[in-house]
Amino acid sequence: MDDEADRVRLTKLLCALGTAILLFAAIVHLQDGADAARLHEKQGLARGEFLDRHGLPLTSNSGRGNLSYRLPSLVNSIGFRDAAGRWHGLEAKYESLLDATTARKDWRTFFLHLAGQSAQGASVGTTLDSRLQAVADRALGRSKGAVVAIQPQTGDVLAYLSKPYCSPRLLQKVDAYRACAASASRPMTDRAAQLLLPPGSAFKIVTLSAAIDSARFRLSDVFRGADAFGPSPYFDNLAYPSNVTRTDLSQLTLSQALAFSDNFTFAHIGVTLGQNTFLKYAHRYGLGEAIPFDLPVRPSVVGDGKTRLTTGELARSSFGAEDDEVTPLQMAVIAATVANQGVMMAPHLVASIKDPTGNTVWSYRDHALRRVMSAASARTVTRGMSFVVNRGSGYLARIRGVQVAGKTGTAASGGYYPHAWFIAFAPARHPVIAVAVLNEFSGEGFKYAAPIARKVIVAALRERGLAVR
Repeated sequence: MDDEADRVRLTKLLCALGTAILLFAAIVHLQDGADAARLHEKQGLARGEFLDRHGLPLTSNSGRGNLSYRLPSLVNSIGFRDAAGRWHGLEAKYESLLDATTARKDWRTFFLHLAGQSAQGASVGTTLDSRLQAVADRALGRSKGAVVAIQPQTGDVLAYLSKPYCSPRLLQKVDAYRACAASASRPMTDRAAQLLLPPGSAFKIVTLSAAIDSARFRLSDVFRGADAFGPSPYFDNLAYPSNVTRTDLSQLTLSQALAFSDNFTFAHIGVTLGQNTFLKYAHRYGLGEAIPFDLPVRPSVVGDGKTRLTTGELARSSFGAEDDEVTPLQMAVIAATVANQGVMMAPHLVASIKDPTGNTVWSYRDHALRRVMSAASARTVTRGMSFVVNRGSGYLARIRGVQVAGKTGTAASGGYYPHAWFIAFAPARHPVIAVAVLNEFSGEGFKYAAPIARKVIVAALRERGLAVR
């Protein structure tokens, strides 16, 4: 009887020992799985991807611990990982989602680890259009500058380019990172949202909006040409503001003044409106504040940011002289606001967050920041911008069969060549895209910025089935 009891006790002991061994093996296996998961996480192998608006991957895992970027031109927006392992741009902003930190806290991850598998990070869906981004990159070429394209009705940022830029793969190397950071061309500066420069005559759209919406002026109003004025009443007897205008006209309508970019006419309009009205509309467009955005934005300024302007400062600000400084993002928002019947939508790059199975767990909700002017006023401004392209300085942005609304800008740079600007949207009556182009130290806006915008607009229209070229 004692022998039988001993056998039972021994059997139970062996079973318990076997269970303990199996449990220990499971724990070791679990630890190995967790270690592998952490290694994969560190190498980026389990990291989620960025996707464009069509679901195409903008980033992907190479399988060797390196994250590859389909479009290097997005390095200043999507971001990169440096040699120290730090993430930048949207990669940094959404790191906890992308690197599976959130997923690893889920109880179901336990079973993944038992199988030696790591938790997969979420994917970030963006508003970007890969094809438009590539077109913008090719169009700007080797020039310094920026291109921002926005869908007016939603605020979706379709293209977001800052040049020059450094390859995100090179930025993972210490020497290359240091070289890029020290470069005089500032390739690591997000020019689209961080670079402030005078807008030149492209800023006249702000002044025109104030003039029309305040009911003080109409497009048909007639002004005398700058050469018909006596001593300048607005510039403290200094020289007239430089003009790119028709010297054969002794008088011109407001539409013509916009089309031929007559600085003196817009100086007169700004001073007539007064600083309160002028600044009110500039601030409605977002100048003086950081536009809400996915990335850091430097606030654009009007009149050097002053709350009280002299008559001369007000006159100069009214046609976009050096007293005003803007980002390309700001100018794209201005164009998109006119295109959207006077309503400013919040620009954004991120559209959704998807879990590893592809289910959408968060979606961006389009929202307006404010109404800048009435829909009727916006339509009038659109007519003026259409006249610029049809009969004025924006002629190089014309597209056969499509009405483009735009405005050129040529801004002093402090160098031999000025900065070239162009803002536009198309089609004028039912816009699908608004664009701002900055081409630094290149020349006149009509020649060195308008053709770039045209290429981006044509690409957007082709995507929608229009046979344009």
